[in-house]
Amino acid sequence: MISSYGFSEIGNSKKNINQDAIFYDDNGKTGIFVVSDGVGGMKSGEVASSKVCEKIEIAWSTVNSNKISDIKEIVAIIKEKLTECHEEILSEYGNECGATVVVLVISIGQCAVIWAGDSRCYMMNGKSRTFTALTKDDVEDEKDSKITNAIGFFSTPMLNTTYLDYDGKAAFLLMSDGIYKYVEKESISDAARLSFVYEKVQKACENLKNEAYKNGAGDNLSLIAVTAIK
Repeated sequence: MISSYGFSEIGNSKKNINQDAIFYDDNGKTGIFVVSDGVGGMKSGEVASSKVCEKIEIAWSTVNSNKISDIKEIVAIIKEKLTECHEEILSEYGNECGATVVVLVISIGQCAVIWAGDSRCYMMNGKSRTFTALTKDDVEDEKDSKITNAIGFFSTPMLNTTYLDYDGKAAFLLMSDGIYKYVEKESISDAARLSFVYEKVQKACENLKNEAYKNGAGDNLSLIAVTAIK
């Protein structure tokens, strides 16, 4: 069983446009969850992030209609679509448009995370309720957060991938930097715990959103909370 909830909002961004995009869906046993963030300082970031999610939605349609459950086969389909997306954006905008992406795939007790850029995925799992970051930001320096990897620019994006099994139950949080830069890490852990222990995925999202707004919410906000029971 899989339960999920997500949102994407403008926040208090000075641009007054949402350059983030999200997509998520599941069939009870298998699901795909995506957060994409248009790269700041480049034109048409909203186009890039929307295109990323559109391509993943096409991948999901292929997976769902063909009842594919093998995690590596699903990842291969997603990577193919992300590469296609990269080439289309690069061809049209020529290194002037791009988006980060983080994708979570869940299928029958297994999960995989694919990412490029600094959008993140966290996980809580096991009897000890271990809280872990499953992604590592693709940035030059943590202080200035200059991105070194994304969809749509650079010659070829590096699609970082990690595979994990989860024991019985797991909770995940996918987010853009508009969330994690405006909340405490402890709050992210608390939200994961809400999803893991009580399966309150909507409440987990609302808590983090409210804290981000309380702290200024100077960027677009995108977040998906997921609970998966094997």
